[in-house]
Amino acid sequence: MKTQDSRETGADAPTPHEDGCRTQGESPPNDSVPRDTEQDCASTTRVKRIGLAALILSAGILCSRLLGYVREAVIAYQAGAGSETDAYNAAFMLPDLMNHFLAGGTLSITFIPLFAGYLAKGHPDRANRLFSLIATTMGALVLGAILICGVFTHEMVRMLFPGFDAWQVAQTVEMTRIILPGQFFHYLGGLMMAVLMARGQFLPSALAPLIYNAFIILGGIILGASMGMKGFAIGALVGAMAGPFLLPLIFVRARISYRPVFGFGDVDFRKYILLTLPLMLGVSLTTVDEWVGRFIGSTMEAGSISWLNYARRLVLVPIAIVGQAAGQAALPYLSQLSARGEFLTAAETLHKTLRNVIILSLVLVGFFVALSEPMVALVYERGAFGSEDTAKTAAILKIFSISIVFWTIQMVSVRAFYAAQNTLTPMIATTIVTVLSLPVYGVLSTMYGLRGLAMASCIGMAMQAASIILLYRRKNVHLQPMRLLRAFVPGLMLGLAAWGGSRLGLWLSSWVSFEAATVKALWTLAVSGFLGTSLCAMLAWFVVPNELRGFIARLRHKLRRRSG
Repeated sequence: MKTQDSRETGADAPTPHEDGCRTQGESPPNDSVPRDTEQDCASTTRVKRIGLAALILSAGILCSRLLGYVREAVIAYQAGAGSETDAYNAAFMLPDLMNHFLAGGTLSITFIPLFAGYLAKGHPDRANRLFSLIATTMGALVLGAILICGVFTHEMVRMLFPGFDAWQVAQTVEMTRIILPGQFFHYLGGLMMAVLMARGQFLPSALAPLIYNAFIILGGIILGASMGMKGFAIGALVGAMAGPFLLPLIFVRARISYRPVFGFGDVDFRKYILLTLPLMLGVSLTTVDEWVGRFIGSTMEAGSISWLNYARRLVLVPIAIVGQAAGQAALPYLSQLSARGEFLTAAETLHKTLRNVIILSLVLVGFFVALSEPMVALVYERGAFGSEDTAKTAAILKIFSISIVFWTIQMVSVRAFYAAQNTLTPMIATTIVTVLSLPVYGVLSTMYGLRGLAMASCIGMAMQAASIILLYRRKNVHLQPMRLLRAFVPGLMLGLAAWGGSRLGLWLSSWVSFEAATVKALWTLAVSGFLGTSLCAMLAWFVVPNELRGFIARLRHKLRRRSG
């Protein structure tokens, strides 16, 4: 099966003028193109397609995160950072745990390689049957888990949040039972979006979170005055049905056929379970970090879970835009390469994708470290969320942001394992790193409080990213970790430029004073962001000239095609 063409991803096919490579399907005259050149061209074209797919996902994720800012701002305005807000944030803990142990949050990881493998080998009928089998069998298991968790919610909440008083426990139990049924829609919706991504259709995955967040906001605005934080919980339930479920259902109906197929003993189901089981049983800091924060935060002063949550929501924006989007976009392509045994091309694709991810992530680290306080003030500081809350959240965010680069490296590189249908190796690695990190969380949180939790997160994620890269090097000898380390040099230079320009902007913007915190933060971010971006762009012309000039050339080419 050929690599997905540009119509599937919304990409324009590459031309010889852009990259010096032949267009797809074009034969070289007199076989004059060396094989190494052909492989490099194929890798370059594939990286471009990954980049375009990632751009679609990034745009959706960015809009979703911006809408998420609005959601958090509405929550901060109505309830600030107190006991009820802590209970609301805690209410997602049990649904998240259930989602993790049923691997609902990893459908794009476990399902896409199997589904894309059948497509790559020319068996669309087996791909359709796999979808029907997983949807029916796992859907029934998810419903059963929801019922069990609903019955024993009180006992589970008491165990998960030992520091909560009776009122907080009651609030958490009630909101948890509201949110729990939404996991059924998240699971089936995730399965449908995995099918669409395997076929090169990324738009529903970009739009679904927007709808989900919009309904949470509407639930809080419409019901918040009479029901408090329960209004947001109801919005989360309705949003799960409308966004992650109904939207992909509309898109997938024309792309796949469904008929009920139920069977625990089915060969395909056993293969899926064997691939998914490590993700069910294993743990990773990408999920456990938030659980540990909530657990330890429940033993600290009221508002601690909320400050952590507000800081984490901000730092997850660049992580999702860069790491999640690039990882999701790369997985279908890497899966097809692995299915065909093209490991050299897979390694080259991973090299180029990770280089771009590392450089961009370090630039974002520079901005976040410099501008954490005005960012928090702009998004949250209004209503019940005061300047003291801003200071405490910003202090956590400043440290959290350092881990951006490690999160994004891990999110992309681990997809190389999943593309090869190997979930066991990364599960063992991430579980070991998580266990080793837990004492670090305990010690640093005791010594430095909430800041210590952020420090532990950075240390743990660095260990996890390094372990995944080194282990994949053992599986694919073509991967060269030193090439990835070299990407840190231009990345750090550009990150320092972003930080320095932003710090200069902070000093210049302080010359003008505003009474309103929101206006002051907006002015500060505008001045600092402009100077940081300008300095970073000027330096990029000398530090990463090929990437910058190539981007400008492709942009001009696309603009000419649009205008023509």
